[in-house]
Amino acid sequence: MHTDTVSAHLHRLNWLLRARVVEAKLRELRRAVKAGFDPNQPRVPTGSPDGGQWTGGGGVDGSQVAQNIPRGGGGGSYRLRSGRSVEPTPAQEARLVATEAEAARLRRQVQEIDPVWEPRESLSTPDSIEGDIAAAEGEAREAETRLFELAQQPPENLIDAYRRQQGLDLLGDPIWSREQNTVATCKVGDVPLIGTNSGSITYTQQDQATAERWRDALLRDYPTLMNTENIGGFPNNAVFHAEATCLLRAARVNGGSLTGRTIEVQADRAMCGSCRAVLPYIGLQLGNPTVIFTDPSGRVRIMRDGIWIK
Repeated sequence: MHTDTVSAHLHRLNWLLRARVVEAKLRELRRAVKAGFDPNQPRVPTGSPDGGQWTGGGGVDGSQVAQNIPRGGGGGSYRLRSGRSVEPTPAQEARLVATEAEAARLRRQVQEIDPVWEPRESLSTPDSIEGDIAAAEGEAREAETRLFELAQQPPENLIDAYRRQQGLDLLGDPIWSREQNTVATCKVGDVPLIGTNSGSITYTQQDQATAERWRDALLRDYPTLMNTENIGGFPNNAVFHAEATCLLRAARVNGGSLTGRTIEVQADRAMCGSCRAVLPYIGLQLGNPTVIFTDPSGRVRIMRDGIWIK
Protein backbone atom coordinates (compact mmCIF):
# COMPACT_ATOMS: atom_id res chain seq x y z
CA MET A 1 0.00 0.00 0.00
CA HIS A 2 1.36 3.46 -0.91
CA THR A 3 2.45 5.81 1.87
CA ASP A 4 -0.19 8.38 0.96
CA THR A 5 -2.96 5.75 1.11
CA VAL A 6 -1.81 4.54 4.52
CA SER A 7 -1.70 8.11 5.81
CA ALA A 8 -5.20 8.77 4.50
CA HIS A 9 -6.53 5.70 6.29
CA LEU A 10 -4.83 6.75 9.54
CA HIS A 11 -6.35 10.23 9.29
CA ARG A 12 -9.79 8.77 8.72
CA LEU A 13 -9.48 6.26 11.59
CA ASN A 14 -8.47 9.08 13.93
CA TRP A 15 -11.54 11.11 13.00
CA LEU A 16 -13.85 8.11 13.40
CA LEU A 17 -12.43 7.40 16.84
CA ARG A 18 -13.01 10.99 17.95
CA ALA A 19 -16.58 10.88 16.62
CA ARG A 20 -17.37 7.65 18.49
CA VAL A 21 -16.07 9.02 21.79
CA VAL A 22 -18.13 12.21 21.51
CA GLU A 23 -21.27 10.38 20.40
CA ALA A 24 -20.94 7.97 23.33
CA LYS A 25 -20.68 10.87 25.78
CA LEU A 26 -23.82 12.51 24.37
CA ARG A 27 -25.77 9.24 24.43
CA GLU A 28 -24.88 8.76 28.09
CA LEU A 29 -25.92 12.31 28.94
CA ARG A 30 -29.32 11.89 27.25
CA ARG A 31 -29.85 8.57 29.02
CA ALA A 32 -28.95 10.11 32.37
CA VAL A 33 -31.29 13.06 31.92
CA LYS A 34 -34.20 10.81 30.94
CA ALA A 35 -33.73 8.01 33.44
CA GLY A 36 -31.76 9.47 36.35
CA PHE A 37 -28.53 8.07 37.77
CA ASP A 38 -28.03 4.65 39.29
CA PRO A 39 -25.34 4.89 42.01
CA ASN A 40 -24.66 1.14 41.70
CA GLN A 41 -24.04 1.23 37.96
CA PRO A 42 -20.38 0.56 37.05
CA ARG A 43 -18.07 3.02 35.33
CA VAL A 44 -15.18 2.44 32.97
CA PRO A 45 -12.01 3.62 34.71
CA THR A 46 -10.00 6.62 33.56
CA GLY A 47 -7.18 5.60 31.25
CA SER A 48 -9.26 3.46 28.86
CA PRO A 49 -10.68 4.96 25.63
CA ASP A 50 -14.14 5.13 27.28
CA GLY A 51 -12.92 6.13 30.73
CA GLY A 52 -15.52 7.63 33.06
CA GLN A 53 -18.54 6.45 31.03
CA TRP A 54 -21.37 4.36 32.41
CA THR A 55 -21.31 0.71 31.37
CA GLY A 56 -23.44 -2.37 31.79
CA GLY A 57 -20.52 -4.35 33.23
CA GLY A 58 -17.97 -6.76 31.88
CA GLY A 59 -15.51 -4.11 30.73
CA VAL A 60 -15.15 -2.08 27.54
CA ASP A 61 -12.47 -2.89 24.97
CA GLY A 62 -10.79 -5.19 27.45
CA SER A 63 -10.65 -2.64 30.25
CA GLN A 64 -11.61 -3.40 33.83
CA VAL A 65 -14.72 -1.80 35.27
CA ALA A 66 -14.62 0.31 38.42
CA GLN A 67 -17.69 -1.00 40.25
CA ASN A 68 -19.64 1.44 42.38
CA ILE A 69 -19.97 0.49 46.04
CA PRO A 70 -23.29 1.29 47.80
CA ARG A 71 -23.23 4.48 49.84
CA GLY A 72 -22.22 3.88 53.40
CA GLY A 73 -20.23 0.79 52.44
CA GLY A 74 -16.95 2.63 51.86
CA GLY A 75 -14.87 2.64 48.67
CA GLY A 76 -15.10 4.82 45.60
CA SER A 77 -17.47 4.92 42.64
CA TYR A 78 -15.69 7.27 40.23
CA ARG A 79 -12.08 7.35 39.06
CA LEU A 80 -10.71 10.91 39.02
CA ARG A 81 -8.36 12.17 36.35
CA SER A 82 -5.62 11.81 38.93
CA GLY A 83 -6.44 8.10 39.23
CA ARG A 84 -7.91 8.22 42.73
CA SER A 85 -11.41 6.75 43.27
CA VAL A 86 -14.04 8.80 45.09
CA GLU A 87 -17.78 8.61 45.71
CA PRO A 88 -19.53 11.66 44.25
CA THR A 89 -22.98 12.89 45.21
CA PRO A 90 -25.77 12.45 42.63
CA ALA A 91 -25.63 16.19 41.94
CA GLN A 92 -21.89 16.01 41.30
CA GLU A 93 -22.38 13.03 38.98
CA ALA A 94 -24.97 14.97 36.98
CA ARG A 95 -22.75 18.03 36.71
CA LEU A 96 -19.71 15.96 35.75
CA VAL A 97 -21.49 14.07 32.97
CA ALA A 98 -23.04 17.29 31.65
CA THR A 99 -19.81 19.30 31.63
CA GLU A 100 -17.75 16.48 30.07
CA ALA A 101 -20.38 15.99 27.36
CA GLU A 102 -20.50 19.72 26.61
CA ALA A 103 -16.70 19.93 26.46
CA ALA A 104 -16.61 16.92 24.13
CA ARG A 105 -19.30 18.44 21.88
CA LEU A 106 -17.45 21.74 21.57
CA ARG A 107 -14.12 20.01 21.07
CA ARG A 108 -15.60 18.02 18.21
CA GLN A 109 -16.97 21.16 16.56
CA VAL A 110 -13.53 22.77 16.70
CA GLN A 111 -11.75 19.66 15.43
CA GLU A 112 -14.09 19.34 12.46
CA ILE A 113 -12.40 22.53 11.24
CA ASP A 114 -9.06 22.48 13.07
CA PRO A 115 -8.28 18.76 13.55
CA VAL A 116 -4.96 19.32 15.34
CA TRP A 117 -6.45 21.56 18.05
CA GLU A 118 -6.52 20.27 21.61
CA PRO A 119 -7.38 22.10 24.85
CA ARG A 120 -4.41 22.86 27.03
CA GLU A 121 -3.77 20.35 29.78
CA SER A 122 -4.50 21.74 33.21
CA LEU A 123 -1.28 22.41 35.10
CA SER A 124 -2.91 22.00 38.49
CA THR A 125 -6.17 20.05 38.72
CA PRO A 126 -7.48 19.58 42.29
CA ASP A 127 -7.75 15.92 43.23
CA SER A 128 -11.54 15.94 43.56
CA ILE A 129 -14.81 15.66 41.66
CA GLU A 130 -15.08 19.46 41.70
CA GLY A 131 -11.60 19.60 40.20
CA ASP A 132 -12.61 17.31 37.32
CA ILE A 133 -15.76 19.39 36.76
CA ALA A 134 -13.67 22.58 36.70
CA ALA A 135 -11.22 21.00 34.25
CA ALA A 136 -14.07 20.02 31.89
CA GLU A 137 -15.55 23.51 32.16
CA GLY A 138 -12.14 24.98 31.29
CA GLU A 139 -11.86 22.76 28.22
CA ALA A 140 -15.34 23.88 27.09
CA ARG A 141 -14.38 27.56 27.47
CA GLU A 142 -11.19 27.01 25.47
CA ALA A 143 -13.17 25.31 22.70
CA GLU A 144 -15.71 28.15 22.63
CA THR A 145 -12.87 30.67 22.33
CA ARG A 146 -11.30 28.72 19.46
CA LEU A 147 -14.67 28.47 17.68
CA PHE A 148 -15.07 32.24 17.97
CA GLU A 149 -11.57 32.76 16.52
CA LEU A 150 -12.34 30.43 13.61
CA ALA A 151 -15.66 32.17 12.95
CA GLN A 152 -13.85 35.48 12.40
CA GLN A 153 -11.71 34.11 9.57
CA PRO A 154 -12.73 34.59 5.92
CA PRO A 155 -14.25 31.38 4.43
CA GLU A 156 -11.46 30.98 1.88
CA ASN A 157 -8.86 31.10 4.68
CA LEU A 158 -10.67 28.39 6.60
CA ILE A 159 -10.84 26.19 3.52
CA ASP A 160 -7.16 26.69 2.67
CA ALA A 161 -6.06 25.95 6.24
CA TYR A 162 -8.29 22.89 6.36
CA ARG A 163 -6.87 21.54 3.13
CA ARG A 164 -3.32 22.06 4.37
CA GLN A 165 -4.02 20.24 7.62
CA GLN A 166 -5.97 17.35 6.12
CA GLY A 167 -4.77 17.20 2.55
CA LEU A 168 -1.05 16.47 2.94
CA ASP A 169 0.78 13.40 4.15
CA LEU A 170 3.87 13.48 6.37
CA LEU A 171 6.05 14.17 3.33
CA GLY A 172 3.92 17.11 2.20
CA ASP A 173 2.39 15.29 -0.75
CA PRO A 174 -1.36 15.62 -1.54
CA ILE A 175 -3.59 12.88 -0.13
CA TRP A 176 -6.79 14.05 -1.83
CA SER A 177 -6.88 16.39 -4.78
CA ARG A 178 -8.98 19.48 -5.42
CA GLU A 179 -10.05 17.87 -8.71
CA GLN A 180 -11.72 14.97 -6.88
CA ASN A 181 -12.76 16.44 -3.54
CA THR A 182 -14.59 19.58 -2.46
CA VAL A 183 -14.40 21.54 0.78
CA ALA A 184 -17.24 23.87 1.75
CA THR A 185 -17.73 26.09 4.78
CA CYS A 186 -20.69 27.83 6.39
CA LYS A 187 -21.76 29.26 9.75
CA VAL A 188 -24.75 28.85 12.06
CA GLY A 189 -24.69 31.96 14.16
CA ASP A 190 -21.10 32.13 15.41
CA VAL A 191 -20.40 28.42 14.88
CA PRO A 192 -18.29 27.78 11.75
CA LEU A 193 -18.63 24.42 9.99
CA ILE A 194 -16.79 22.51 7.30
CA GLY A 195 -18.39 20.12 4.81
CA THR A 196 -16.64 17.60 2.58
CA ASN A 197 -17.78 15.02 0.07
CA SER A 198 -18.05 11.34 0.96
CA GLY A 199 -14.77 10.46 -0.74
CA SER A 200 -12.71 12.67 1.56
CA ILE A 201 -10.72 11.39 4.53
CA THR A 202 -12.68 13.54 6.99
CA TYR A 203 -16.16 12.34 6.02
CA THR A 204 -17.43 10.51 9.10
CA GLN A 205 -19.74 7.56 9.69
CA GLN A 206 -22.24 10.00 11.15
CA ASP A 207 -22.09 12.07 7.95
CA GLN A 208 -22.69 8.90 5.92
CA ALA A 209 -25.65 7.77 8.04
CA THR A 210 -27.22 11.25 7.98
CA ALA A 211 -26.84 11.54 4.20
CA GLU A 212 -28.36 8.11 3.63
CA ARG A 213 -31.32 9.00 5.83
CA TRP A 214 -31.99 12.22 3.92
CA ARG A 215 -31.49 10.49 0.57
CA ASP A 216 -34.13 7.93 1.55
CA ALA A 217 -36.50 10.75 2.58
CA LEU A 218 -35.99 12.48 -0.77
CA LEU A 219 -36.60 9.23 -2.63
CA ARG A 220 -39.86 8.86 -0.74
CA ASP A 221 -41.05 12.45 -1.11
CA TYR A 222 -39.73 13.29 -4.60
CA PRO A 223 -39.69 10.04 -6.63
CA THR A 224 -39.90 11.90 -9.94
CA LEU A 225 -36.83 13.98 -9.09
CA MET A 226 -34.69 11.27 -7.56
CA ASN A 227 -33.28 8.18 -9.25
CA THR A 228 -35.32 5.30 -7.80
CA GLU A 229 -33.66 2.68 -10.01
CA ASN A 230 -30.04 3.49 -9.13
CA ILE A 231 -30.08 5.13 -5.70
CA GLY A 232 -26.31 5.68 -5.80
CA GLY A 233 -26.35 7.51 -9.12
CA PHE A 234 -27.24 10.97 -10.46
CA PRO A 235 -28.74 13.11 -8.96
CA ASN A 236 -28.99 11.22 -5.63
CA ASN A 237 -25.24 11.51 -5.09
CA ALA A 238 -25.67 15.23 -4.32
CA VAL A 239 -26.64 14.30 -0.75
CA PHE A 240 -23.05 13.08 -0.25
CA HIS A 241 -21.36 16.20 -1.68
CA ALA A 242 -19.64 18.91 0.35
CA GLU A 243 -22.41 21.51 -0.02
CA ALA A 244 -25.02 19.10 1.35
CA THR A 245 -22.68 17.91 4.12
CA CYS A 246 -22.25 21.53 5.20
CA LEU A 247 -26.03 22.02 5.43
CA LEU A 248 -26.62 18.71 7.21
CA ARG A 249 -23.92 19.48 9.78
CA ALA A 250 -25.40 22.97 10.22
CA ALA A 251 -28.81 21.47 10.91
CA ARG A 252 -27.26 19.03 13.38
CA VAL A 253 -25.78 21.83 15.53
CA ASN A 254 -29.02 23.83 15.20
CA GLY A 255 -31.32 21.22 16.67
CA GLY A 256 -32.06 19.36 13.43
CA SER A 257 -33.61 22.23 11.47
CA LEU A 258 -32.55 25.40 9.66
CA THR A 259 -35.99 27.03 9.71
CA GLY A 260 -35.74 30.81 9.58
CA ARG A 261 -32.00 30.77 8.93
CA THR A 262 -29.99 32.46 6.21
CA ILE A 263 -26.91 30.35 5.55
CA GLU A 264 -23.93 31.34 3.41
CA VAL A 265 -22.01 28.41 1.94
CA GLN A 266 -18.68 28.87 0.17
CA ALA A 267 -17.08 25.96 -1.69
CA ASP A 268 -13.71 25.59 -3.40
CA ARG A 269 -15.12 23.90 -6.51
CA ALA A 270 -17.95 24.79 -8.88
CA MET A 271 -21.35 23.31 -8.12
CA CYS A 272 -22.18 20.12 -10.05
CA GLY A 273 -25.40 19.23 -11.87
CA SER A 274 -26.54 16.84 -9.14
CA CYS A 275 -26.31 19.60 -6.53
CA ARG A 276 -28.16 22.07 -8.73
CA ALA A 277 -30.99 19.53 -9.07
CA VAL A 278 -31.25 18.29 -5.47
CA LEU A 279 -30.02 21.00 -3.08
CA PRO A 280 -33.26 23.07 -3.21
CA TYR A 281 -35.21 20.00 -2.06
CA ILE A 282 -32.72 19.27 0.70
CA GLY A 283 -33.35 22.85 1.79
CA LEU A 284 -37.09 22.20 1.95
CA GLN A 285 -36.49 19.11 4.07
CA LEU A 286 -34.29 21.10 6.46
CA GLY A 287 -36.88 23.79 7.12
CA ASN A 288 -36.58 25.97 4.01
CA PRO A 289 -33.71 28.30 4.93
CA THR A 290 -32.39 30.87 2.48
CA VAL A 291 -29.03 29.52 1.34
CA ILE A 292 -26.46 31.57 -0.56
CA PHE A 293 -23.81 29.50 -2.36
CA THR A 294 -20.59 31.05 -3.65
CA ASP A 295 -18.06 29.16 -5.79
CA PRO A 296 -14.35 29.96 -6.35
CA SER A 297 -15.11 32.13 -9.38
CA GLY A 298 -17.39 34.34 -7.28
CA ARG A 299 -20.59 33.04 -8.87
CA VAL A 300 -23.53 33.26 -6.45
CA ARG A 301 -26.58 31.00 -6.40
CA ILE A 302 -29.45 31.47 -3.94
CA MET A 303 -32.10 28.89 -3.10
CA ARG A 304 -35.36 29.15 -1.18
CA ASP A 305 -38.82 27.56 -1.41
CA GLY A 306 -37.45 24.58 -3.31
CA ILE A 307 -36.16 26.63 -6.25
CA TRP A 308 -33.16 28.70 -7.30
CA ILE A 309 -34.16 32.33 -6.98
CA LYS A 310 -30.84 33.44 -8.42
